[in-house]
Amino acid sequence: MSTPTLYYFDGRARGEVSRLLFAYAGKKFVDTRGAFPLEEELRAKTPFGQLPYYVDDNIQIAQSVAIEFYLADQLQLAGSSTIERAQILQYTLLPADLYAPYFPAYLTNNEAALKLFTSETAPKVFAKLETLLVKAGGAYLVGNKLSWADISIFNLLDFFHQQPGNLIEVLKPFPALLAFHKQIAAVPQFAEYLKNRPTTIF
Repeated sequence: MSTPTLYYFDGRARGEVSRLLFAYAGKKFVDTRGAFPLEEELRAKTPFGQLPYYVDDNIQIAQSVAIEFYLADQLQLAGSSTIERAQILQYTLLPADLYAPYFPAYLTNNEAALKLFTSETAPKVFAKLETLLVKAGGAYLVGNKLSWADISIFNLLDFFHQQPGNLIEVLKPFPALLAFHKQIAAVPQFAEYLKNRPTTIF
């Protein structure tokens, strides 16, 4: 049986939730981190010519959320009913709503767009997210237990902790989210992974 392989760039972004799921499972995998832009030889192997790309003995799959679902479902972290699966999915799709406006602004050093992101776009999302987290009890987002949703939102919050540009300031008005981030980071498997994780610029 071959060791699963995750292909992505040398960064967190769309590959990190899958890595966190592997860490939680305590499962060995090959973390192949390529340079940007994507090499044509690897591009030709992927379903849609893009990363992340996952391979094991049973499947070859692209699209970050699809890979995450595949891994989370094996760990019984993807919900135990249609309602839970839908609720979890809404949280796993949410980070893209913030990454989409952030990265173009960050990569082009667009100060006006970055200011709009940090003063309006992100705080509006986090205000709603904090309300939902508190309503759910404050510890977990769905079903009062750890799920893929918690790992995905933890990774989003962790991105704001790690990313240059003092993004952590955006989270300071949201104590429940900060406590949630600290709680998930303290899960032993995640704590060990985060302690040894490569330092990258995104």
